[in-house]
This record gives sequence, C-alpha cells and structure tokens, in this order.
Amino acid sequence: MKLLNILTATVLSVAISTQAIAQEDTHDPNAKKILDKVLTTTQGYQTLRASFEWTMENKAEKTKDSKNGFMFIKGEKYKLILQGTEIFTDGTALWSYSKDINEITINEVNEDSESIVSNPTKVFELYKNGFKYQLKEEKSLPIKSKVNGKVTTSNKVCHIIDLYPEKPATVEYHTIRLIVEKTTTQIVSIDIMFKNGTDQIIEITEYKPNTNMPDNLFTYDESKYPGAEVNDMR
Repeated sequence: MKLLNILTATVLSVAISTQAIAQEDTHDPNAKKILDKVLTTTQGYQTLRASFEWTMENKAEKTKDSKNGFMFIKGEKYKLILQGTEIFTDGTALWSYSKDINEITINEVNEDSESIVSNPTKVFELYKNGFKYQLKEEKSLPIKSKVNGKVTTSNKVCHIIDLYPEKPATVEYHTIRLIVEKTTTQIVSIDIMFKNGTDQIIEITEYKPNTNMPDNLFTYDESKYPGAEVNDMR
C-alpha cells in the first residue's frame, strides 16, 4: 500500500510539473488568433486617437493614483499626453516634456524599447517578440467607455490574455494582462503587473480611428513651450 501511495504521489507530481512547464512555455494558438485580429484591426487604421485612464495601484499599501490621458498614432509617429507630461516623436527624434519643471528632453528614437507606457504603438504587436501568451478565459466584464465626453461602465464579453516575458530577469514586470473586447476586437485594458507588487493599469475608454492628424502634431515647436529648458541628449 505504501508503494502504491508513493507511485501515485510521484505520478501526480510529474503531471503537475509537466503542466506547469507547459504553461510557462506556451504560445497559445487561441490567444494568438485573437491577438492577430487585434493587430489586423489596428493596422487597418490610417490614424488612431484614443482616450485612456492610467492608474498606478499598490495593493499592499492600498494606494491608488489615477490620471486621464490621450494618445495619437500615425504610422511610426505618436503623441502621448498624460496630465502635465507629453511624449511625442516624428519617428526619428523623441521629445519628452514635463510641465511641472517646464523642461523638454530630446533623445533619438530607440526602436528596441519595449515600454508600452511611453510608446503606445507597441501594445498592439507586443506579443510578436519576447513574450509567451495564454488565453485565460472569456467572460463578461465591466468595461469603461466614453460616450459624448462622459465615461460610463457597462458589461461586455471579453477575452483575457496574459503575456509573460521570455526573459523575465531583464524586465521589472512579470505579467501583462490584456483585456480584448470580443465584438470590436479592440484592447480595452492593459494591466502591467510589476514584481514589486504594483500594477500599472491602462483602460482605453475611447477609440477614434482615421481622424485627421497633421504631421506637426508629432514634432517640437518651440513657440508652444515658451521658456522651456531644452536638454538635447542626442
């Protein structure tokens, strides 16, 4: 009887270990199918304007800080505005402006940067390089959306997909959770889960594709930032 118990325990242990390895090494085809649709949808836009709510949450310390923002995307060009901070690029130079200290910093664009916080164009194709991914479930979730300038919440059927970095030691987060609305195939929430216990949550409340965007929206105009100190790091 003891031998049988030992054998049973061994088989269960191997099964659990094998399942864990499979989960860690997954490129779930069901998740990929959904993410491919998201990418196809967004690549079909000539431009994209979106409103979002950004939240930094520390559950252990029970603190939460939220801000509203906008992003504009036109090919490789983008502009991110988040209450006192602007990050924008024409595809060659990258400008970062801080209103609090009236300072603008200029850098060259780093195409290898994986930061979806500072580069909103990355989120739609993030899964294609450096990540494993898994479709966790499909369920109805309360989703925020902006209607006539007012943010409301309603339940929508969504796909929950987790992305795991293939080289976790090189990044500060362990998981990126994407919430994709099923009917529109649009990402409505991004939750970046950091190893220190904090979460950065980006809830996209409004999509406005194919809006007119002049190219000068994505370049630095000195007259729009009077008196700003300029640090050119190129």
